[in-house]
Amino acid sequence: MKNIMEKRFNAKGMLIGISICMLFLSGCHNLQGKKSEMISVYAENYEITGSTRDEIIGKVHQAIFTTVDRSNEEAKRMYGAVPTKKGVTLNIEAGRYELTGYPSGNIFIYDKDDNLLVREIVGEKAGVPTLTADIDSTFSIFFDGGYNTINIEPVATMLSTELTAGIWDVGLDIEPGNYTMSIPNGHGFVQIFEEGTDPRLFELLGGGLTNSKSLVQLKEGQKVCVSKVPVVYFEPQNKTKQ
Repeated sequence: MKNIMEKRFNAKGMLIGISICMLFLSGCHNLQGKKSEMISVYAENYEITGSTRDEIIGKVHQAIFTTVDRSNEEAKRMYGAVPTKKGVTLNIEAGRYELTGYPSGNIFIYDKDDNLLVREIVGEKAGVPTLTADIDSTFSIFFDGGYNTINIEPVATMLSTELTAGIWDVGLDIEPGNYTMSIPNGHGFVQIFEEGTDPRLFELLGGGLTNSKSLVQLKEGQKVCVSKVPVVYFEPQNKTKQ
C-alpha cells in the first residue's frame, strides 16, 4: 500500500495555524530571511515563500506537468461501489476527468513510479465537491475507505475564470494574463507550477473579516492547482504588466 501520509500533506494540514499566526504577525516557523520581510511579502499578496512554501508543497514530480489528449476519445465514465473499507485503486484510460464519491473521502493520484501528485478530500459530506485533473493511462487513482460509491466522469475542455479544485492548464482552461484571485468563503490554496522555476503558493481566505485577494500573472504552459476550496475566482486585470 502506498504511503498516503507523506510529509507534505502533514505540513498542509498545519497551514491553517500558519495562516492565523501570519495574519496576527506572529512567527510560527523558522522562515528564511528576516521575519519582518516575510510578513511584509505575505501581507501584501498572501503568497507563501521560502522554506515554508517548500515544506508545504514538498517535492514536485515531473508528472505534474502531464497534459493528456483533451479530445477524451478513449476516456470512459466509471461509476460503482467501493468494495471494501480499505478503498480501491484504479487505472483508467487517459483523459480529462472529474472525480468524486459519496459520502466523502480522500482521493490520491499517483504517477507510474508511485509518486504522489495530488491528494484531496472530496465528496458531499466533507472537503470539495469534485476534483478535476488530466489522468494519464500510467497513473493510478486511490479512493480511500471513506467512500461507499465513486464516480469518474470525462469532462470537456473550456476556458473559464472560475477554477474548481484540481489541476488546470494556462492556455487551455484559463487564458494567460493578469488576474486577481479570490474565493467566496472558506480557506484554500492556489499553487502555480512552471517547468524550470520554483513553484508559487498562495493562501486564499474568504468570508467575514479575513477576505484576501492575490494578484497573479498566468503564463502559457503553466499548471494551476486549486486545493482545499470548491472554487477560485480569477478576475482579469485590464492593465498588463510589462
